[in-house]
This record gives sequence, structure tokens and C-alpha cells, in this order.
Amino acid sequence: MVSKINKILLIVSVVLVVILPLCLMPLARSLDASDRKIRVLVLKDASSVFLSVQGSWTLVDESSGQILDEGDRTLFTDVKVLRGGILFDGKVFLTKRLALEPGRDASITVNKRRFRGHITILASPNQKLNVINVVDLEQYIKGVLYHEISHKWPIEAIKAQAIATRSYAIYAMEQNKVRDFDVTNDIYSQVYGGKNSERYRTGIAVDETKGEVLIYDGKILPAFFHATCGGQTESASEVWNIDLPPLQGELCPYCKTSPHMHWKRNFRLTDIQNKLNSHGYRIGLIKSIDILQRNASDRIKLLKITSRENQTLTISGKDFRNIVGPNDIRSNSYEIVMRGYYADFYGRGWGHGVGFCQWGALGMAQLHFDYKAILKHYYPGTRLDQIENQDLAR
Repeated sequence: MVSKINKILLIVSVVLVVILPLCLMPLARSLDASDRKIRVLVLKDASSVFLSVQGSWTLVDESSGQILDEGDRTLFTDVKVLRGGILFDGKVFLTKRLALEPGRDASITVNKRRFRGHITILASPNQKLNVINVVDLEQYIKGVLYHEISHKWPIEAIKAQAIATRSYAIYAMEQNKVRDFDVTNDIYSQVYGGKNSERYRTGIAVDETKGEVLIYDGKILPAFFHATCGGQTESASEVWNIDLPPLQGELCPYCKTSPHMHWKRNFRLTDIQNKLNSHGYRIGLIKSIDILQRNASDRIKLLKITSRENQTLTISGKDFRNIVGPNDIRSNSYEIVMRGYYADFYGRGWGHGVGFCQWGALGMAQLHFDYKAILKHYYPGTRLDQIENQDLAR
């Protein structure tokens, strides 16, 4: 009797050893995909930071992994760099890296803005603080969409934006592995507002496209996007050192109703001169600004600036826009009319023009294109796949 029971137990043990790992493998893979974290720089070079946590929390020295402090009370504290360490809740911790981890169902507030996940506080060499929000990727996307696209737009346009946002985020994560953060929370990455910026309809779009990313040639696509292309998207090679077939530029007849389709801006030439001078371009009082060359998308490639003393300066349209201000010169597609000591710029579109045109996506969604067709138009040659099918585990 005993030997029969032992045989049965042995068989059960063998079955469990062989079968159980196989049952758990898909689950483990799925959890790895859904548990992907992104590091977002939400505050840079701050003299002090006001933090609060509603509920329990733990403070960890990220350099050593040591727990420095913890509490089950509501926390309100100013954080500063002090005496070679970081002042937190009235105590100075001699480290350059602190991690504040909220307890279950708690969230952190940084300067009155709420964030999911946890935050890392870094003391920089200039005695300032950088704050990084480490958050689940899908929650990050929910905190982005409200700032990048209207939550009142058709759901297919929002879904397309969610996938572009996710793809760009993962691309940035791969590019910035050795840095302290993957993305910033501004227009130079993707505008991110944390928990405060989550909305019902954008949340639906994220959930219904969970894990979907754009793939080209077996790799995650850097899925750049912008507000309005003005009729023709731009080649990424004209803006960055990126030359990919899906980012070569496409005709876009869909953004005609955008309020950014046409714009006008008047500049004092002395203001342009001062900005150029402050960036190392020596030029006297400006007499004229002439367009020397346009690229294939009809955007400005080269400008010639002539002073009243007949000095000349040749500058790329990209650099000129960045120096004068990308919110003033809304795109690189414009005409210039000189008016004495002033200049009028008449332009089309808003943004760098590469990839996904947000107002074009609205136009396509209103014509009943689904999100897959929208993405195929702006990123030709790509395919959709799930993150977990890509070898990008972090």
C-alpha cells in the first residue's frame, strides 16, 4: 500500500515538474510585458521640491538599496540638496539618489501634480534636484494622450495616437538605457501630466490597444508625430539623423480643417538678431531674410540673412526655427515678407512634420478610417505587433 502511494506521488511530482513551468511560461511573459516601466524626467534642476503621499510610503537609498525611512502616515515635505546629501522630511540623507515608493493604492504628489508609480530624486552636480517618475508604460501613455490629442476626438484617432505614443516611448527606452531617464515630460519627448491628465476616453483607447506597437524591419519604429503637417509630412532625415522608409514623408489631404493649417507671425528684426547673437551667430541689424533652398516637402532648408552692413549669414531652416522659437515659427513651411525693420512670416502647419499628423488623423477618422489604416498611411511599410513578441525585456 505504501509503495503504491509512493509511486503515485512520484508520478504526480514528475507531472508537476514538467507541466507546471509550461503552464506558467505564457503568464510570466505576459506579466513581463505589462510590467514594463518607463522613467520620465518630470522636474529638472529644481532648487526645492514639495512632495506629498496620501498613505504609507518607503524611502530607499537607490545607490545601496537600503531602506532609509518609512511611514504609514500622510507625508508632506520639502526636499532640497543640503550638506552633501538630500534633505527629506527634516532629515539629511548622505546619498545622491533617493527613491520614494508609495504603498498600495497611494499616489505621490510632486509640486501639486499627482503621479502613479514611484519617483526617484537625484541630486545633480550643480546642487539642484531632478525628479524622475518611474511608472508602468500603459499608465504613462494614459498620462500623455490628453496633452497630445483631444479626448473628444473619434476613438480611432485616439487609438492611433496611443500606438504612436507607445512605440516612440519604447524606442526612447531602448536608446536611453544608460541614462538616468528615458523621456522628458515636455514637447522634446512627449508631454506627460501624470495621474491628473488621465481621461476616460483616452484610457479606453490605451486599454483597447494594450501592448500594440509599430514594427519596421524587425525593430520598434521611432513613431514621431506632430500637430499639423500642412499637406505633406516631412522626411525624418531632414530633421534628425534617421533615414527609414516609413518616415520619408507622405501627402496628407486630411488636415485641411486644422486651425494650424495657416498661420502668420510678425517679428521685429532686432529680436531675431538678438536671438541669433545669443546662440553664437554674429550678425548686425538685419536688412533681409531670403530663402535659399527648400527640400522635397517644400519646407525651408537654407536661409540667407543679410545685415544693413552687408554681412551675410547662411543658416539651416531647422536651426533658425529652433533659435527664434518653435512656437513662434510653427513649422518650416513658410514665406517671408520684409517690412522695413519688421518681417511677416506666412506659414502652414505646426510641428516638425515627421510621421503621424494628428489633425490629419482626425480627418481620416471622420472619414471612417480605422486606427490601423491611419497608422498605415502615416507609417507605410510598418506592421502592428505586441510588445511581448519583441525581444525588448527590461
